[in-house]
Amino acid sequence: MIPVKSKKYDFDITVSPNTYAGELALPYVTAAILGAETINKGRARLIEGVVNKAVINALDYDGGLLQASACDFADGASMTLSEQVVTLNDLMVNEAICRGTVFPTFMAAAGRMRRDGQIPPDFAQFLLAATAEQAGKSLESLMWQADAGSIWGLGLLSNSGTIDEAGIDASAMKDFAEADTGSTAWSASNILTVLDTIFAKASETPGILGKPGCGFYISYEAYAFFQQAIAAQGTDMGYNRDLKEVTYLGYPVYATSGIPNTVDVGVFTYPDNIVVGTNAYTGNEAANLIPAYQYDGSDNVKVTMNFAVGVNVAVAADGVVGFDFT
Repeated sequence: MIPVKSKKYDFDITVSPNTYAGELALPYVTAAILGAETINKGRARLIEGVVNKAVINALDYDGGLLQASACDFADGASMTLSEQVVTLNDLMVNEAICRGTVFPTFMAAAGRMRRDGQIPPDFAQFLLAATAEQAGKSLESLMWQADAGSIWGLGLLSNSGTIDEAGIDASAMKDFAEADTGSTAWSASNILTVLDTIFAKASETPGILGKPGCGFYISYEAYAFFQQAIAAQGTDMGYNRDLKEVTYLGYPVYATSGIPNTVDVGVFTYPDNIVVGTNAYTGNEAANLIPAYQYDGSDNVKVTMNFAVGVNVAVAADGVVGFDFT
């Protein structure tokens, strides 16, 4: 087999570094942000153009909004304004990529695009897009779990990278109602009971069941358990039908890659309540491609990106977290 280094390859990279800032960086930075599944699939509210932090206001009322008709003005005192703050985390990507290693993948992608009638990207665009895609996968995990390395601040289900009772109590969803799903590991045999428990608690939260898109956010493993449980309800239910988008009593069940398979935890809320803020369109985002091979004798191209993202919930109590609470 001929070593990769002995193969001839040409790249569309000039001697001058390719620097993209502001609007020019948007296609790549936006691709990184939209690479997060929760954002990409419309399961969260995305707010762009945020500088440092954004205040999210929500109006709540106690049900006594209407009064008997009268000549005088009397404030019913039934409306309250709640505020939640989304604080951005400054992020960067610094990657050195070997041209020879990635070349076969680039050629395959270019050939596939030609067959589909699309204009294939140059190598610089390909590297930036591929890096952005991988950055999005990491972003999805940070959004839900945060991390223990101070890269990310507040996460949806933790602030430390560990989803446990302490992590949930310090997370963006700390004020969600708690549904104790018990210590038994989730499986196909008990997943319906688990969802029953979470849904019963959600039914006690005023108005949440009527919110557009409200449903369950669970791991892919838990979602597979749910599919198996539905299929087991009858011989014609699963084996002869498409169960890719199953629902619970008509409420969607969202398989969420940001929730790890190793943790039995589920969330019931609605997409507009999960808020993601970014600094896209502020002019502060940047993406760079540096042809290091032209200067240091390596075969590397360096990719850097700079942008900011943060998460929170809009209404602090509009949701349920199902977990083995003690």
